Amino acid sequence: MKKLLLSIISVFFFAFISCMNMSSGSSENGSVRVALPGSSRAAYSKDNADKFIVRLYNDDFDQTEEGSLGGVIEFGDLEPGKYTATAEAWNTDENILEGSGSAEIKVKAGENTDCTIKMILEGAFYSKYILFNDYDSNLYAYDYSTCTENWSKQKSYYPKENNDGYVYYYSNQGIYCTENDRHRYIENSIEGSYYDRSTDKFWILNVLYENSKYNFTLMNSTNEGDSIFNTEIKKHKVFSIINKYSSFSFAIQGDNLYFTYLGDGDDSQTIYYAKYNNTEIDIDDDVKKKIKLSDFGLSGKVTDLAVLEDGTVAALVRDANTSYEYSYPEYKYFYKIADEGTVYSRGALVLLSSGLSKVEKVLGWTDSFRTIEAKLNGSDAPYNGVPSDSQIDSITAYIPEYEERNSHFYGPMRIVAVRPKELVIADCGANFVLPDYSDKKNGKMFTHNRLMTVNLRNFAIRCKKEFNEDEIKFQNLAVSGNLESVTAGWTDLSVEDEK
Repeated sequence: MKKLLLSIISVFFFAFISCMNMSSGSSENGSVRVALPGSSRAAYSKDNADKFIVRLYNDDFDQTEEGSLGGVIEFGDLEPGKYTATAEAWNTDENILEGSGSAEIKVKAGENTDCTIKMILEGAFYSKYILFNDYDSNLYAYDYSTCTENWSKQKSYYPKENNDGYVYYYSNQGIYCTENDRHRYIENSIEGSYYDRSTDKFWILNVLYENSKYNFTLMNSTNEGDSIFNTEIKKHKVFSIINKYSSFSFAIQGDNLYFTYLGDGDDSQTIYYAKYNNTEIDIDDDVKKKIKLSDFGLSGKVTDLAVLEDGTVAALVRDANTSYEYSYPEYKYFYKIADEGTVYSRGALVLLSSGLSKVEKVLGWTDSFRTIEAKLNGSDAPYNGVPSDSQIDSITAYIPEYEERNSHFYGPMRIVAVRPKELVIADCGANFVLPDYSDKKNGKMFTHNRLMTVNLRNFAIRCKKEFNEDEIKFQNLAVSGNLESVTAGWTDLSVEDEK
């Protein structure tokens, strides 16, 4: 519990890591040399950290180096321009993140850059793993620092990491924990989970259709922590609704409960805030505050909720016009281009105040459209092209521009890791190129399965890792119509550059 107790310490000055002018760069490029604590130039006031990880990056460059007390890290041969530097100080004996910080740097041709990274302790919890599911419900745990696979489990759902680095997940009608692979049978299947780090409680959600109503029930053991494995589980019905729902998310911090669902007939999804004391909630009488996505200009579905250590509520919003269809032997999500002529593949991270009284930030949202054009050749366009019933020479796309791909979302799905002032988000969506009949170029759907980091200090969004489709797919996306065939018998699969 040491890491959890540290979280009550107020934000304080931690250290400075200094970037020094120590040598000249080339005539065209520049360089950065980072002096780590312990050297004569780097002030330091914390004795526990012995490993430092420094990352320097922009849209065209990304490099991470490690160093020890008193050492120097150099980034050389850098193209002139703006960069972001982040630093983490680690206590390797206890595997604790002692502090972190970031700074913006401008590199000039032929020069070194002088900078200072202020290191502060802003939270004690950090994820050891990046936890996510693929479209076939296989669970993957990736090491946070190296972004490489650590372990995986088939047909496992709703993973949550606790304060001690153990992972809870649901599989085969049971709750499992990676500590000695303990498990407990659950009578009914569950549809969600949440781990409250402030109370060390693991919550599970069950939804049952009874008496013509959908009953939402939260379950937890009578005591705190992992006693869910050795004490009686209490079921506490939260609320009931009559209308069928299509999505549900929830988060708990202490007695603060946040939940959201999208029911039949709802024109916009609503996020609710209520005090929860194991009693049923009347949505009309007991909800303290509610807010709709349309209230702050967003559309789509909320795919995940989380409460950060400072009480800020993080909501993921996904807006993609896909239909959910079953195609044996796997599930597929079909983009419907021909039906509407408009395609959505976008999303946002929304930061809300603890009582939902205001929206703090909306990050990564594409609020304007662009036109994706196909080049037709009049009546010579084949009858079996896209679409089959009429000739559409363009689509209206609410999709990030290609050059915005590292600063906007295609469709955020889950918050898969948490670090002090940083979130990692699983993002999945698509971009399109339409056929060029004149030059016999096929159209193509470009799918994106990515891990995106959000820096909560400067609100920068970056791509941490993008998976190829033969590696991992968060969703198995397909497109209706014959997008990749422009003429009967034409088999050249070359496409235009992605736009």
